[in-house]
Amino acid sequence: MNISVKHALAIGLLLLVPALKAAKAQSSGGPGGGTPPRVPRGIYAVVRIEEVLTKGYGSNPGYGDVPDPTPAVNSYLKTFYDFLLNNPAVSGLALQVHWDTLNPNPPGDANAYSWDYVQDAFDRVENWNTKNPDNLKTIQLIVAPGFNTPKWMLDEFYSCDPIFENAKRFLFIGCGKVTFTNFDEEDQADGNVLPLPWNATYQAAWKTFLQALAAKYNDQTALVSVSVAGPTAVSAEMILPSGDEVNQMQFVSRGGTPGGISANQMWIELTQLFYYGEPSFQGTDQPFVAAWDHAIDTYGEIFSGLTLVATTGNGLPNLAGGDTPPPGEFPDPGPPATPINFATDCTADQNMDCQAETQILSYFVEAYPVGGSNAKATQTSGLEVQREGAYLGINGVKFLSQQTAAPPAGTSQVLGGAQFNTSVSKHANAEGCPEGETCSLNPDQALYDVLQDFFTETSIAGQYCEPEPQAPAFLNYLQIYYQDFVYAGVAKNEGQISVNSAGNSGNAACGNVKMYFQGELNAASTQLLGITEP
Repeated sequence: MNISVKHALAIGLLLLVPALKAAKAQSSGGPGGGTPPRVPRGIYAVVRIEEVLTKGYGSNPGYGDVPDPTPAVNSYLKTFYDFLLNNPAVSGLALQVHWDTLNPNPPGDANAYSWDYVQDAFDRVENWNTKNPDNLKTIQLIVAPGFNTPKWMLDEFYSCDPIFENAKRFLFIGCGKVTFTNFDEEDQADGNVLPLPWNATYQAAWKTFLQALAAKYNDQTALVSVSVAGPTAVSAEMILPSGDEVNQMQFVSRGGTPGGISANQMWIELTQLFYYGEPSFQGTDQPFVAAWDHAIDTYGEIFSGLTLVATTGNGLPNLAGGDTPPPGEFPDPGPPATPINFATDCTADQNMDCQAETQILSYFVEAYPVGGSNAKATQTSGLEVQREGAYLGINGVKFLSQQTAAPPAGTSQVLGGAQFNTSVSKHANAEGCPEGETCSLNPDQALYDVLQDFFTETSIAGQYCEPEPQAPAFLNYLQIYYQDFVYAGVAKNEGQISVNSAGNSGNAACGNVKMYFQGELNAASTQLLGITEP
């Protein structure tokens, strides 16, 4: 949603206010009035498990590679989890882990699964909760397939790559994987080979893993959410390799002819190959929409009694009928208009990526049985000040949360959350600087500015020098990277630093206040817990 419509959002939602109390009562139970699903609330420390193991945290070095679990490795992680849980601003852990880390061998193998790194977190949360029954902490799980698919799974496919080199396409109708280079989040990938999102063998193997994951953790009361993934690249975000740019060319020659081929052109040719009998799927984003709808159904079938999270990403290939639409031209039929009108989510960028993501969200918000007996949430994982006006960002999360606080007929309540794009203590300017400006921010100011962006249009907005909306949006959780809690621990005695509380609002009347990093986290935690939905 474009930032220019931010205040219009609040005005347009005034009609929802009388129904909010009734909506809360309606949505507090599971389907048929059963036990309410578990939901995330508060600030969660994001732990990229592979990153912590390889690079370490703070002054504690990593292992240089993801090691096999040993008592020493488990102790290393448990100590780290304890450190995070002891931070008073932290409501729990958001664990990001790769599929190949947890499922190194095929099902049926004696060592098919390796749960240690995740189990260590559950053990430490249980230990905390036993000692602190009045301050229970929880876990969000984000397991990433795509480029992090286990080798044993990838070995079941033959590659589609020859199609883009010198071979006839029809000879490779059974291929199941393809090589990409120069894709977003490449630094988080375990390789550059991606299973085709619509491949039935890939989908079945992922489902088998999810069933094992659910059997292990679904009934653990500490687990409050699982992020939907599958037709993804490296994370749970709606992102795949995409682009027409020269720097994203994948193959340097084709049939001996120099030139190369872009990621978008690869997807166009792959969809033409695999959907030759379905014209509406050829050279469009519809195969990705169908794969996401399938993933939502899979998660809803397997998990129960917790929250499923759909994460937008502004990163699906921008395809329209075998071509990229011209700038500013939105191909028909546009974003879904009923039962929720998603048009305002795509005012900033009219393209097939936004149309596809809103189609996926429109399916996600449908009432039971879509999503099963679970609560639902959407989140953006790119929260930073310069993206404030980006489509389907934090404003889109607030919009959907507000629109479904009193769910229209045939829809479900959808909670709202967000994740910082990166560590604000390590990359203060990247997180806190407005688009088009040159900044020199300290971490305290940058943290304040991002929190201001997060809380705008909520009932907390006034505390961040923003107008208080008449119809405030609800938010349930915020995920902040572990590096920022390490920094807060190191800087806890830094003393209060003068922070311009006008931040990126430009409201100079707010003036300066004395704040410090941990204090900002503590305040945000209390504020967030006061505006969550049931």
